Amino acid sequence: MKVLMAQCASAVGKVDANLGKLEAAFSRTDADLTIFPEMFLTGYVPRDSLPSVAEPIDGPTVKKLASICKGAGRALMVGIPLRHPSIKGQITNSVVAIDKGGKVGRYDKAYLPNFGPFEESLYFTPGAAPLAMDIGGIKVGVVICYDLFFPELSKLLALQGADLIVCASASPTATVANFKRMAPARAIENATYVAYVNLVGNHLDLVFGGESRLVDPRGEIVAEAKPLVEDEITGEIDLSKLEFARRMRPTIRDTRSEVFQAIIDLGKFR
Repeated sequence: MKVLMAQCASAVGKVDANLGKLEAAFSRTDADLTIFPEMFLTGYVPRDSLPSVAEPIDGPTVKKLASICKGAGRALMVGIPLRHPSIKGQITNSVVAIDKGGKVGRYDKAYLPNFGPFEESLYFTPGAAPLAMDIGGIKVGVVICYDLFFPELSKLLALQGADLIVCASASPTATVANFKRMAPARAIENATYVAYVNLVGNHLDLVFGGESRLVDPRGEIVAEAKPLVEDEITGEIDLSKLEFARRMRPTIRDTRSEVFQAIIDLGKFR
């Protein structure tokens, strides 16, 4: 499967302009899956205007994206704020995943940063349901930015069969170095591909760093984008390489559920 990572800048609060940029990038590629960064469709973060730009999963923007995918016979993933699936008035920081037939899945960011320049807990409700979706015969799991710091989430996706873990991100320059280290770590420990797709541009005091990359199951870089500028990179997901990595280091086979249960039990006493 051919994957394109669209490292783009997005205009805060300007959904139509960002959607136009997405359509242009999508039309330029023949990749089976095109991935855009965290909150790309609204910019990171439109703050007080979030209630007016957030849509339900069956809203007009998602319907248009589904139609585009179905018409082209290709898949995409993109960051977007969505209305909570069951709680009125709540908004999630989400990725919409759409396969080549127009089938839509959603992932709502589980871990919301609320430190330093980040204040996501003021605006978003955390999600709890993982997403591992079949796209062209490849099972693709999704995490969003800060989620990558929590290895149990990537492990859960790998145990659900994910061959590729996508991390849609809005990482500023000060934190990009951490993501560059963690992407190969998550890949090696789960013997999965990891696609880290980051924003560029700036909003207020945040300057997004780019340096998106595709990492193979042994932690080697398949493709790497430039820092700070818009860039589009492609790479192939080779299942034979994934199978070889899992034979050589069978971390998925050797994962012990009782260890995770111990972590859960320990957390009850915090």
